Amino acid sequence: MIQGHLFHQDRQRTFRIVEPLGSPTDALIFFHGSQQSGSVVRTFTNKTFDALPYLVVYPDGVDQHWNDARLGLDENTRHLGIDDVGFFIKLAIYLGNNFGIKRVFVAGYSNGGQMVLRLMHEVPKMLSGAATIASNMPVPDNTLSEVKTFKTFPVPYFSMAGTADPFSPYEGGDAGIGKAHRRGHGMSAYESAKYIAKRNGLTTHSHVVVDYVVSIDSWAGKNPVEFWTLNGIGHVVPSGKNYPEFLGPSTTTVIAAEEIGKFFDGVRRR
Repeated sequence: MIQGHLFHQDRQRTFRIVEPLGSPTDALIFFHGSQQSGSVVRTFTNKTFDALPYLVVYPDGVDQHWNDARLGLDENTRHLGIDDVGFFIKLAIYLGNNFGIKRVFVAGYSNGGQMVLRLMHEVPKMLSGAATIASNMPVPDNTLSEVKTFKTFPVPYFSMAGTADPFSPYEGGDAGIGKAHRRGHGMSAYESAKYIAKRNGLTTHSHVVVDYVVSIDSWAGKNPVEFWTLNGIGHVVPSGKNYPEFLGPSTTTVIAAEEIGKFFDGVRRR
């Protein structure tokens, strides 16, 4: 474990790096959820992402949040005008200069997944692949105006959402944590994936029911999109462990890190 920092907006920004065996040229940056940090989400995900053959990076948001693309985000990171896109750019450059990283993949959970969606709109050419868990795309009226101004560029995308998610509703609508932390309306999980597929220029769609928990919607092409529905599952990152009840039901039959790793491996082989 390497603890690092860099300065952005006259503020020290911190992150943790887990190095795999060998010398990878690909990095996976994982963005934590609301009220978490990089170290917390590493434990929250049962360290399952550490096992992937990437330089895995866990950055820290400001005051435990990311300044994502949602107009309705009401947290200090928004009020302080934190430039998390700029932080990501500096972090990617740092990884290239200090670790020889050539390609950057990103993944995120909840608010962290929302940050990934913002990066996909603002700096898509820096991303070799993206993945989100429990994070629906905000509806147009709940999307920051500046996010809408960037030119579309395709990014291979994997997403996973639970039908019993109490904070990021699978069917879309008002999202947030309790009455004090509303985030505005989002698309449904399926429509979010379909939206990215359209941005990627994909039209060939398939739907497969794997088992009683998993069904998969896929859009094939050079920059594929894969969406996993987790039936009866809540606001969790499936990682072989049980989660607190307030997050909704969990499952030990799916390991999100493994499936994201498989998807990214397919992208890397193209």
